[in-house]
Amino acid sequence: MRDTIVAIASPHGTGAISVVRLSGDEALQIVNRFLNKPISRPRYVHHRELFDTSGSLVDEVLVVYYKAPKSYTGEDMVEIYCHGGILVTQKVLDVMLAGGARLAKNGEFTKRAFLNGKIDLVKAEAVLQVIEAKSEKALKLALDNLKGKLSEEIEFFRRKLLDILAKIEVSIDYSDDVIVDDSEIRHDIVSLLEMLRSKIEMAGKGLHLSTGVTLAIVGKPNTGKSTLLNRLLNEDRAIVTDIPGTTRDVIRGEIKIGGVHFVISDTAGVRETEDVIEKIGIERTLREVQKSDVVIFLLDATTGFTEDDQYIYELIKETNHVVVWNKVDLASNVQRIGEDDVLISAKTGEGLRALEQKLLEKVRLIVEEGELSHVTSKRQLEYLKRVYANISNAYDQFKKGYPFDVISIDLRKALEEFDELLGRNYMEDLIDTIFSNFCVGK
Repeated sequence: MRDTIVAIASPHGTGAISVVRLSGDEALQIVNRFLNKPISRPRYVHHRELFDTSGSLVDEVLVVYYKAPKSYTGEDMVEIYCHGGILVTQKVLDVMLAGGARLAKNGEFTKRAFLNGKIDLVKAEAVLQVIEAKSEKALKLALDNLKGKLSEEIEFFRRKLLDILAKIEVSIDYSDDVIVDDSEIRHDIVSLLEMLRSKIEMAGKGLHLSTGVTLAIVGKPNTGKSTLLNRLLNEDRAIVTDIPGTTRDVIRGEIKIGGVHFVISDTAGVRETEDVIEKIGIERTLREVQKSDVVIFLLDATTGFTEDDQYIYELIKETNHVVVWNKVDLASNVQRIGEDDVLISAKTGEGLRALEQKLLEKVRLIVEEGELSHVTSKRQLEYLKRVYANISNAYDQFKKGYPFDVISIDLRKALEEFDELLGRNYMEDLIDTIFSNFCVGK
């Protein structure tokens, strides 16, 4: 951690400008060795020429110095803005390495920001999620957490827990002088549990905004599921033929509709069959339906509503689904199941806009609760569940009449889980795992 690190902080490839970033105690000294005129003024854009170890000109650059602790990492930082060619950027990096800097590891800049107390672990995860956001909703959620939204909520829960523990500790240490009302402790624990339960219930929605709302297309063979998938994705991901049962496995793709990221699955057609491979595909289809947030039940307007359709409908009618009649450009044998059935032609694109709007209606609640959740990783959700479990155990012991010193054990465990969630107590392996997912330079 005492090394001065360096990395290319801009995307690989040719562009207008590239960024080479250094962080560490010797960052400024290393850069100044290769400039035609040293810099020292923080947070000021300096125009300089940069030379290599032999004195040859490398590039005309802009340089900005960030003095510790007022920098992203909390250390001295320097950013060099050079022309965006692959070769010139690599030469700038090579010069900094020759000057004594070490090539940064994945996520090492953000790791140093965390270890130096500039951000907590939740905010660090938000940095990566801003970079990887695949929709406007996911980006907004990540930016909220980068500004500290989830951290503030967790800190609020943590303070509530500390208040409960403080009352319990006082009653233990000063039992002769201080009398704590049991009903007050009960009320505080129940209130905290209710808030945590609500948070955890909404957390799954927040994860969906980050990873994508899952959408399955189901129907009997040859209804046009693969054609619809390709139409939505605007590419040929699935094989389209007139042969029933062509799709034997689940084919996935990702799209963005109205700022919401969808992960779409084209599934095997469901029907009675003796084909062993097709049966396996149908089993996978049913599993896909069970775990999807919304289901498109695709019907064929040329055949009308058949026995196979009735069989499928019985399987999906309790799910969050949209009934869609395909091939309306070929026939009009439509027997509406409900008032909001959608009529489309996957082949021509007719009705696709109405289908997209209907899908957004079906996931509106997921999106709204997800935006309120601010839980954006499985790690965050797992720690909240652990906190809830420990406080629940403490409450069970409280109801059974156990003494406060026993109850406080589980409450302290819950407090430790809160601290690990924020990164106040952490294991080195956990930190390495989290930051290894970052790109070099971030």
